[in-house]
Amino acid sequence: MNRLMNVRVKIKGSLLLELLVACALISLFLPFLVSAIARLQERHFLAQTYQDQHEIKAAIDAHFQSQWSRLVPANCRLNGALFLTIQSGESPPVRLASRTVSETSDWIQGTDYGLCRSAMTVSGNPFETDLSCHWKAGDRATFSSCALSNIGQVLSVSSHSSKIALTDDLAIGQSGILESQDGFYWYVSPGKEGSNAFWRTPEESGNSLELLNGIERLSVFPLLDDDDNGLVDSIDTRYGQYSLKKLRALWVEYQYRLTDCKLDRQDAFAQDYHSMRGGDWHYLAPCQGIGNHIVVLKGM
Repeated sequence: MNRLMNVRVKIKGSLLLELLVACALISLFLPFLVSAIARLQERHFLAQTYQDQHEIKAAIDAHFQSQWSRLVPANCRLNGALFLTIQSGESPPVRLASRTVSETSDWIQGTDYGLCRSAMTVSGNPFETDLSCHWKAGDRATFSSCALSNIGQVLSVSSHSSKIALTDDLAIGQSGILESQDGFYWYVSPGKEGSNAFWRTPEESGNSLELLNGIERLSVFPLLDDDDNGLVDSIDTRYGQYSLKKLRALWVEYQYRLTDCKLDRQDAFAQDYHSMRGGDWHYLAPCQGIGNHIVVLKGM
């Protein structure tokens, strides 16, 4: 009986010793284990941040394309008096006097040709069309063929048709493109959340619209066809008006931010980007980034 008791005591003592050794090992390696898990988690967050960055940049590029791809009308012979204006935020237009336009970004003034667009034959003047569009009475519209371009005005709009009057009768019997015309200013200004965002304001009247949050800085450069052969010959870094006859595309530089970046500030690292305007843009990667995009203009 005593021998059995001694065996039990030895077993308990051995188990206690093993438990103490296990606890000592755990206390020794636990900090390393926690540190390894933390590093693994940081790497996961970093990978996710770069994935978010890639997706956001793709969405921004698509948005610029959708906003600016129709800055040139669908016309075989463009009117030489049609221009696109690119200017510095340091000199905002009177129309944006009530807005806080970013001084470090560009703004542009242009016309969205063909948000509504349809092929047709003009049978009379005025004429009616069943083209479903956003326009209202008083808005401008354009009918274009390879022989002529004729500006018109929307006279009335009903649930099933629109009545449009052209400036003259030269288009009667012609087949071509009818398209809407909407003039806008595009610029960077503080958004509803307080930080900078991409905005659009109608050229003549109407409310401003926040298009895209997270755009912190923007520069726009025209890609020009200097010899009218249909190919891009130069990129201009000056401010001013550019004839739509020469304009083939826009080169866009922008700085953006991730609105829900999971990384701590100490994980960010300072970066510089040299803009084609000549200045340096400073940003903290990866929660901020730089994008470039070429907007190909339709209608040429």
